[in-house]
Amino acid sequence: MKKQLIRLAMASLLVTGMAEAGDWFRPAKGLAPLAPPTVHAQCLSYDFIDLEYVHTDYGSPYFGDADGYGVGFSKSIGDMFYVNGSFASGGYDYDWVNRVVGVDTHRYRMGAGARVSLAECVDLIFEGGAEHLDAEYSQGYSGHDYDSWSYYFGPGIRARTGRLEWYAKAFYFSREGDYSQQYLSHHTTNHGRIDQYGWLFTPGVIYHVTENLGLKFGLEIDQYNTSYLAGLRFHY
Repeated sequence: MKKQLIRLAMASLLVTGMAEAGDWFRPAKGLAPLAPPTVHAQCLSYDFIDLEYVHTDYGSPYFGDADGYGVGFSKSIGDMFYVNGSFASGGYDYDWVNRVVGVDTHRYRMGAGARVSLAECVDLIFEGGAEHLDAEYSQGYSGHDYDSWSYYFGPGIRARTGRLEWYAKAFYFSREGDYSQQYLSHHTTNHGRIDQYGWLFTPGVIYHVTENLGLKFGLEIDQYNTSYLAGLRFHY
């Protein structure tokens, strides 16, 4: 129910933003309006760097204190294509038969995308790429370390009005070697194979303080986990 409410709220924000996209002159309360882009500029830039704090809710009482930090980038290639990537470092505590075990994680993503303009400040996008996850357990449990590869692709949308920008992406992924959910089987009666594929939804909003600096808030929701993102976006 919580995930459904989150998705509904983010979808409502996205629809509202798309309905008003293209209005560059409506300022936020107490702030001067941002100037409209020049003739040769795009109001949705694909040249930026993200710095983020990430908190992950695994939806299980056996996972806890899942926090981390990340950095990402996007770089345009011509008017239609772009490349992107990110690195995130964090960890969580795992209750392994009444003993809490620390797990450090390092996640790498690299991909590419294409954009199609639907309106002056509304873009339809399509992205695909690969993800590598490295999980290292604390001393005494290092035999449970694992490396996981995931491949993802799917559509998305970006829209902007004034200082507010909305985005949402839906990625279908196939994952190999992720044992984070498999290790839960000894706590429950579920000893079967855990799905290694599914959908990842990534809605979010960016508040542009200036044309070069924005505040970013977003979610990453899959069938098991929800990650909450907060950070800064720097346009270059």
